[in-house]
Amino acid sequence: MKLRKLISILGLTMVLSLAAACGQSAASTEQTQESTDTEDTADASEAEDTEGTEQEQQDGTVSEAPVKISGVIQEVGEDTLTVDNQSENAVSGEIILTIDPANTVLVDAQTGLPVQLADVSEGSFEAYLGPVMTMSLPPQTTPYVVVVNIPEDATAPQYAVASGELVMEDGYAVLEATDGRTYTIPEDVEIVPFRTRNIVTLQDLTAGRACLIWLDENETAEKIVLLEGVPGTASDAAETSGSETTETIQTEEEAVQE
Repeated sequence: MKLRKLISILGLTMVLSLAAACGQSAASTEQTQESTDTEDTADASEAEDTEGTEQEQQDGTVSEAPVKISGVIQEVGEDTLTVDNQSENAVSGEIILTIDPANTVLVDAQTGLPVQLADVSEGSFEAYLGPVMTMSLPPQTTPYVVVVNIPEDATAPQYAVASGELVMEDGYAVLEATDGRTYTIPEDVEIVPFRTRNIVTLQDLTAGRACLIWLDENETAEKIVLLEGVPGTASDAAETSGSETTETIQTEEEAVQE
């Protein structure tokens, strides 16, 4: 009788031990599965974010306003400008600007005409940079626009891309740029195209068009140069108007000779 009771007790103990072990194993398996599911969800979310960003970039729906810098040109190379950036909008000090004729507008601050890199002299400059800059020392980047030959007693034209259509108010047009700035433009403002002889008007300054704006002492536009498409997107075709045949203006010097 005692032997049977002892055997029963031992059997019950083994059953309980086995049940406990199974419970721990099941809990561990469940925890592992939950951890795996969490990691899979995080990976999937990250993948969706990446795909979304890539898709936005491909569709052109991401629009980053260019970064404006200014300072002094230190050296003019074959296809580069070495500058001393004195603004706080980007890394200060020496930066190498690679001038890509297909993607960079190099313009004279006084005339609004295109400039050949070889004709650029040391002096003040303003430039508008895209989102990409190398981590090298000095850093390097390809700018959208570089304004050179800025007189000491004058200001450089402002680069702007229209975020929408012009709004007319009491004989003036109001331009809101993608960088958030707003410009007041008289209806009779001087407006000319860049590198062409087409006839352009304020109606050609539509959403997505880029331009250079000269401002007077009252911060009102007194001259506009309408650019071809948007700098940095060489594949974009410029919208043109008027009946004249397009002619390319190569340099300021050639324009003066004509």
